[in-house]
Amino acid sequence: MARLAERLDPATRPRPLTRLVRQRAQLPVPLALAAVAITVAVAGCATAPSGGPPRSAPGGSNQVQAYVQQLPAPGPTSTWLPTEVVLGFLHASASYAFDPAAAEQYLVPALRKQWHPGRGPVAVVGAPTGFTTLPYHPQILGVTQSAQVKVQFTGQHLATLSQTGQYQYAPGQNVQYDFVLAKTNDVWLIEVLPTQQALMLTESDFEDVYQPRNLFFYAPPPAGQAPTVLVPDPVYAPLQSANSALNTDLATGLVNGLLKGQGGWLSGATVSAFPRGTRLLKKVVITGKTADVDLGGSAVHAQLVTVLQMAAQLLATLSDGEYSLPLATRLDLSIGNRLQDVLPQTGLVTPVATGPVLFVSDAGSVDQLPPAPRSGVKPLARLGPDQLGPAAVTAVAASPNPDRPQQLAVAVATGNGCAVELKPASQSAYQSYPLSQTSGPCTSLSWDNDGNLWAVAGSSVWLFRPNQGPVAVNISALSAALPGGGSILALRMAPDAVRAALLVKTTAGTKLLLAAVRLRAGAASLGQPVTIGAGLTDPQAISWYDAYHLAVLATGGIYDVPLTGGAGQQPGAAPYLFTTAPPGAETLSTDGAELVVGTSQGQVYAGSVSAPGWSLVANGTDPIYPG
Repeated sequence: MARLAERLDPATRPRPLTRLVRQRAQLPVPLALAAVAITVAVAGCATAPSGGPPRSAPGGSNQVQAYVQQLPAPGPTSTWLPTEVVLGFLHASASYAFDPAAAEQYLVPALRKQWHPGRGPVAVVGAPTGFTTLPYHPQILGVTQSAQVKVQFTGQHLATLSQTGQYQYAPGQNVQYDFVLAKTNDVWLIEVLPTQQALMLTESDFEDVYQPRNLFFYAPPPAGQAPTVLVPDPVYAPLQSANSALNTDLATGLVNGLLKGQGGWLSGATVSAFPRGTRLLKKVVITGKTADVDLGGSAVHAQLVTVLQMAAQLLATLSDGEYSLPLATRLDLSIGNRLQDVLPQTGLVTPVATGPVLFVSDAGSVDQLPPAPRSGVKPLARLGPDQLGPAAVTAVAASPNPDRPQQLAVAVATGNGCAVELKPASQSAYQSYPLSQTSGPCTSLSWDNDGNLWAVAGSSVWLFRPNQGPVAVNISALSAALPGGGSILALRMAPDAVRAALLVKTTAGTKLLLAAVRLRAGAASLGQPVTIGAGLTDPQAISWYDAYHLAVLATGGIYDVPLTGGAGQQPGAAPYLFTTAPPGAETLSTDGAELVVGTSQGQVYAGSVSAPGWSLVANGTDPIYPG
C-alpha cells in the first residue's frame, strides 16, 4: 500500500528514537553448531519466501528495525548427543524459509518426505527450561529397528501463527514436547516430531526471522462511491535469504499477501481492489527505489479506475516504512506484460485529526482551547448549562472530518444511567438521547471520519449515524475479553473509521484491544478482538497517535504502542515511553504532535511530543482533540 510521500521523511512528524532489534541470545548448542549471524538491513537485502503470503498479526513501532538472521548450522554427526540434535533442529528451523534442507537434515529420510511445515501453522515456544532423554519403547513396532530414544523438551507454549494469518497469543504453563530419535548410519536423527506439520520456533528465533510490515486494504466506501481510504493491516513477513539486494522475495510475498486478501481480525471489515483471480505473473523486482509488478489473471479485464486502485494498494504496501524500512518509493505496474501509464494515488491513509481542544470546565460547561495550548491562553466557551441543562457532563467529543461542519457531542449523567446531548444537522437546539438507566455514566464518546458517533456505558456500545438516533452495537465477539461482567472504559475510533481501540476492565486488570467495525444494513457490530500493549501496567486512557500507533497513559507515563504487538506477548517493538505524565493524570488525547492530559485534581495540562514538558493550561477535566 502506498506509503505517503510525507511519511517517508521522518522529519515530517515527531518520532521516537530509532531502535534496532537486539541480537538474540543463542541456545547452548555445540561449538560446531554455532550459527553465523549476519545483520540484514531490510531495505537492502532481506527477503521473504515467495511460496506464500505474509502471516497477519495484530497488532512494532515507528522505531524502524534491522534484523539478525542466522545462517543454517552444519548437520549432525556421530558425535552429537540426541539433545544436541534437537537443539540443532530448532535452530535450523529458523532458516526453513530460505533453506528447508538445513532443518530436514536432522530428520530420518522417511520423515523428510512427509514434513511440510509451510502448509501449517508456526508454533512459537519459549526457550527450553529442561531436557530429558529416555529410552523409547513404541507400543507398535515401527519400520525403524535401530536404537531409539525420546528427548523431552520442556518450554512454554507462547503463541501460534496460523495459516489463516492470525498471531494467536495464548501463553500457558510449560509444555513437554516429545521428539523420538533413531540412529541412522550411526547418527541420531529425529524420527517423530511433536507436531508433524508445524514449524516450531523459539520466540527469539521467530523475532529474528519474521519482520513486521503492513498490507493495505480499503475501508468500505459509501454506497455508489469508489473506495478512497486505505487501512493498514499489520502482518509478519518471514525473511528469507540475505543475498538478494533487490528484495525480490520479500516484495513478492507482500504482493501475494495482497492478492490473497485480508485476513484475521480485519477480515470482512475492509475491501480490496484486486479482482478475484488476479495473480502475479513473475516475481517483483525492485531496481533503485522502483518496484516492477506484473499482474495477470482477472486483472487484465480491470477498468482504469480499478487499475488505479490496485496501484495505490501496491505502492502503499511496498513503500510503507512504519515498522520496517520501505522497499520502494515508486511503482511500475504492468498488467499482462503491458506497462500501465498510471500514477498511483498517495495520501489515502487518513491522518489523525487536528483542531482545537475541548474540555469540561470546572463550571460544568464545555470550553475550547487552541490546537497547541500553553499557559496563559484564555479558553473560549462552546456550550453552557443553558444549552445542556444542569446534569453533570461525563464526556465530550468533536467530529474530526474537516470537510464537514464540526459537531459536538456531550454525555451527561442521568441518575444511574446516561444520555447523549447531540444537535442534529437539521435542528438548532441540542436533543437528549437517553442510553441507559442502569449502566452508570457514559465513559467514552468518539466520532469517526464518516460522521458516526460511538458512545460507551458499562459494557454496552451505541452508534449514532448522521442525523439518526442511537442503535445498540453488537459486541458479542468481545464476550471472551470481558469475563465476569467486565466493562469498557473507552472506545476510540481510528481515523479510517474501520478500527476501534478499546480499553477494557476485567477481573484480571485493564487491557487494550483492537476490533474491526462492521456496518451492515443499519446494524453495527465489533469483530473478534486482538490484544495489544503487552508490557504496560494499568493502562488508564488511550488515543490514536497516528494510523499505526496508539498513545496510552499507563503506570510510568505516556507510551507509544505499536499495533504489531509488544515485548513478551507478541513479536515487535515494545511500547515506547514518550514522557512521564503530570501527577494524577487520568485522561489523555493527542493529535500526533501535541498531548493533553486531564488530572484527578481538575487540571488540564498540555505538552509537545517532540519537546517533553507540561504546561498547566486550564482548570477542568476530560480534554480531548477531535475524533
